[in-house]
Amino acid sequence: MSGEYDCERVFRKVDRDKSRHVARVRRLLKQPSSSQEDIGIDECAELVGRLYREVGCEKVKVVGTKGNPIVYGECKGDSDRTLLAYFMYDTMPFNEPGWKHPAMGAKLVDMRLASGKVKAIVNRGADNTKGPLAAFLNAVDACNRANGRPPVNLILVAEGEEELGSPSLPAYVRKDRKRLSKADACYFPFFGQEQAGACSHFLGVKGVAYFEMNCSGKRWGRGPQEFAIHSSNKAWVDSPVWRLVDALGTMTTDCGNRILIDGFYDDIAPPSEEDMDLIRDLAGKVDAAGFKKTMRVKEFMLPEENREDLLKAYTYGTTLNIDGIWGGYTEKGSKTVLPHEATCKIDVRLVPNQKKRGVLPLVKKHLQRHGYGDISVKEVDTGYDWCRTSVEAPVVQAMLRTYRAYGHDPTIWPTSGGAVPFYVFNRILKLPFTMGGIGHSALPHSPNEYMVVEGNRKIASLTEAEKFMVSFLDEFAQQR
Repeated sequence: MSGEYDCERVFRKVDRDKSRHVARVRRLLKQPSSSQEDIGIDECAELVGRLYREVGCEKVKVVGTKGNPIVYGECKGDSDRTLLAYFMYDTMPFNEPGWKHPAMGAKLVDMRLASGKVKAIVNRGADNTKGPLAAFLNAVDACNRANGRPPVNLILVAEGEEELGSPSLPAYVRKDRKRLSKADACYFPFFGQEQAGACSHFLGVKGVAYFEMNCSGKRWGRGPQEFAIHSSNKAWVDSPVWRLVDALGTMTTDCGNRILIDGFYDDIAPPSEEDMDLIRDLAGKVDAAGFKKTMRVKEFMLPEENREDLLKAYTYGTTLNIDGIWGGYTEKGSKTVLPHEATCKIDVRLVPNQKKRGVLPLVKKHLQRHGYGDISVKEVDTGYDWCRTSVEAPVVQAMLRTYRAYGHDPTIWPTSGGAVPFYVFNRILKLPFTMGGIGHSALPHSPNEYMVVEGNRKIASLTEAEKFMVSFLDEFAQQR
């Protein structure tokens, strides 16, 4: 250590540069980067590289992969500790109906949340996760401008394929293992406050497997073979659409809530005693009604009053979810046809100790055993394995101390229901990881995705979120 780091000086710089920081956020958000549609990806990678340099990073490089580029950067810090900050610059598509403001306009709007009035930026990627990426770069910028360097050495890795399952990230990390292994831990910045202001901290993430099932009359040898035919022929011709529905019906019961695929639950590890302690603590703090309000759902699958079972299901429950299903005519009006094929997309959320590579063989074996071997099953993206860091890990403790220093006592979740490719850094590089921050954003993958810029008494502003990130870096620099 070169001496005590002057965070207050950085905070003053954050305050002075507020308008410039908001402009940087909006600049990044306005650049399209839909990996699903391959829109704006290369341009966004170049922009992220320019922003790295703009905030004072060295050794910046846009690295080519078999897929989308990875943007690497380094920033010399004030201590001998090194933190690898992971980001994603790609987003989901932004052309769905329901947007009240332009999806790529980065418009500043007044909004009323459960905690009161705020001003927010509405844009695809504001929550997931170009907003937090830009906020972190703002924090680094303030550190470099105020003190010449951040509290810790930084390695920055931004990928452009997270929404595709991060297919290029594992190979990149293995290839650059020597340089990336200089890090002591991995950090994923995001805005961790809920609408009412409470903070949540997640110790891990679920894995995900994503695949597509297709039933065609040609493979089946029954029903229409090459094209849809008039629906009157259903009186004497089989339907591939109904066959797919019947096959899906053998895979679960109770509206998909119990999976019937042999071996599906075999590898799942029960929650540890540490996990159950966390779940019991959560049960006394979590407002389930708030989650229902945010998601616009009326009921959970389990009784809401039994919070412990509800939270255990969310954190440790594996799933088999139909993301979409289609076949034949789906446009406006009527067209009476008997389709020649039907398709569905399915995702599986993986919990300890399920393995992503084991999912498809089990599904194919199930279909074969039930007489549906002609239905094709193919992986759509590479997906992730689950990952977890102990609450006792130094980087996690640094994060929790930072929350408490900012007046928050976060609820600690054993794992998130979502999936992020932390397993790449945790399993390949053996790095503990943490994620978090203050500030609020919401509606990922949905219309009107937003992030708060000007908060209220309960929700942090963008400047406060950036100061939190600086404080976390300083806490981590002192952690041993």
